Amino acid sequence: MQDHVHERIGFREIDEHGNAMPAVSPHAPEPADPTQKRASPNPFIIALWVLDAGLLGFGFWALTEAAAAMAGPTQFNTSAQLSFMLMSYTPYVLLGGLLLAAALLFWHAVQWQRKRPSPTNSV
Repeated sequence: MQDHVHERIGFREIDEHGNAMPAVSPHAPEPADPTQKRASPNPFIIALWVLDAGLLGFGFWALTEAAAAMAGPTQFNTSAQLSFMLMSYTPYVLLGGLLLAAALLFWHAVQWQRKRPSPTNSV
């Protein structure tokens, strides 16, 4: 479907090289670009995966450090207050990291399911 209004008026888009581009109708959808098959990754999801890895890494480090501090002196020689804080907050950090990983995996499963063609019911 061509946009006859813009063709009569004679407005044309011009690219950066000065070549006239075809008129585009605002009422007709453009065909999908066959060269772009895969969408770019969501930067927020990538940031959440990095945050999740950081939470889990810090949680496991804090757990081993606090457990080692209870057994005796460590190479870091943390104070009793820091060891108490690490031991108090580590379970919540690990739980938050695991819940975030589960939520991200669920999000990926939903996105994968949307991309799959739906089965037809043949009864």
